[in-house]
Amino acid sequence: MSENKPRFLIVKTSSLGDIIQAFSTLNYLHKRFPSAMIDWVVEKRFATIVDAHPLVRRSIAFDIKRFKTRWRELRFWRILAQSFKALRSEQYDAVFDLQGNCKSGVITFLSQSKAKVGFGRKSVREWPNVLATRVRFEIPRTINIRMQYLRLIQLFFHLEHPGLKGEVSSLEDESAVDVQGVRFKIDSMSQALIQSLLEAPELRRGKRIMICPGSKWINKQLPQDTLASLMNKIEEALHCSFLLVWGAEEEREICGSLQRQFSSCSCVIDRMELPLWQNLMNEMDLVIAVDSSALHLCGTTSTPSFSVFGPTSPEIFKPVGATHFAYQGSCPYQMIFEKQCPLLRSCSSGACIRNLNADELFGHFWKWWQNLNFSSCNKSPV
Repeated sequence: MSENKPRFLIVKTSSLGDIIQAFSTLNYLHKRFPSAMIDWVVEKRFATIVDAHPLVRRSIAFDIKRFKTRWRELRFWRILAQSFKALRSEQYDAVFDLQGNCKSGVITFLSQSKAKVGFGRKSVREWPNVLATRVRFEIPRTINIRMQYLRLIQLFFHLEHPGLKGEVSSLEDESAVDVQGVRFKIDSMSQALIQSLLEAPELRRGKRIMICPGSKWINKQLPQDTLASLMNKIEEALHCSFLLVWGAEEEREICGSLQRQFSSCSCVIDRMELPLWQNLMNEMDLVIAVDSSALHLCGTTSTPSFSVFGPTSPEIFKPVGATHFAYQGSCPYQMIFEKQCPLLRSCSSGACIRNLNADELFGHFWKWWQNLNFSSCNKSPV
């Protein structure tokens, strides 16, 4: 392996949340190899967020999503050929297949490297993927998803190249994930927009808290009345201001309704590109969210988060570190799961999150918030 400028390729094509969660591997690789050049294979629709990461040299985009509808078009095959040409233009010191399915296996197989690293047969998503990798590790699915990706890379250097500099002292230590955060690349106009938002009169009062109420699945969302009541209790305790952020139209309506309830200390911002959103998160004092891309995005910043979980496991999905706290509601039907409830999409009640009340949530929030602030001042919690 080149000691001067090692070259690595990460194959993690989708989905958005999974890509963001895998960004922790970039911090680790650059901390270990400061001069490393890292490329990333991604689906075309997610290339923007990968290109914005300051530790990625280049993205190699594949239009995988449209294969079923466009495979008869000559232009599609020309674009696909260009993607494969870009993939094979570099000889990598190691390729890390973090996707673990058949499609990523094809990409990994066609990449150029003697060290192609992936999940073992017991932990890989789709077993044919193992045919494309040469070095494989079984990674427990019960640990945080970010640590699953990181552990795969740590084990490669620990077992395959134990003599390389910068070896981590413990493979179990979550602090190996850099929780200090990064700032995605944005242009000067976006920087100016952030500055103007921060100067809004509604956001000048106390702590700035970003509220992200939306999620792809309705059974992950906190009821609007419960969220409003929680915000009211937090506002009374902290004398803070709220920035309400939405991604889909139904979330826009929720944010508008919440803004009207907190008109003097809140504002709603239009839908943003993810790099801009991530930079704005870095300027907040706190982000409140559910299990969503917004929460995962916050995990790449230096901003603390308070999140509410229902049918998914916070141990696996919440950002790592003491600055990120998640509270999970209980299932009245005694459903037991490791990663996510099998009824996530079909449960008619969603009671695990809809039955939560604001008093319960605020009690856990306030205890965590006080401890967090005591810790930041190097004081013992009381």
